[in-house]
Amino acid sequence: MPKTSYIPNVVRNFKKIYNKNMFKHLTNFSYKRNAKEAIGFYIAYLVLIMIVGALLASALGIVMDTSDSFTFGLKVGNVTAIIITTVVAFLILKEKKLLSNFGYILLALLSGILAVFLGGLGGLIPVAFLTTRK
Repeated sequence: MPKTSYIPNVVRNFKKIYNKNMFKHLTNFSYKRNAKEAIGFYIAYLVLIMIVGALLASALGIVMDTSDSFTFGLKVGNVTAIIITTVVAFLILKEKKLLSNFGYILLALLSGILAVFLGGLGGLIPVAFLTTRK
């Protein structure tokens, strides 16, 4: 009976499917992304918001000696998400030279409004969409 190994085929297919890196050009705000790269941008910046929010909340919690640290952490994380999503949205518009388009400005402001209610999860949706524009 011949030895057949399916592991090399799985690895070969995995490399073929995921050969294109969805996390490339994360800091190049003028880069036009496809849908897969926009999802990678969304994931990377969501993790960034979580890390920055957690570090900021823990540092401020220690300094301010809050009694209800969980609620304080949620508030700091939400403010962090609002600031980061709005700033990144306007950086994208600036780099893509789209600041003259009123619709895109409203979309950038919508990212901050969504971040108020949904945090980074919602606020990054319009931001990821803006990365797909030319």
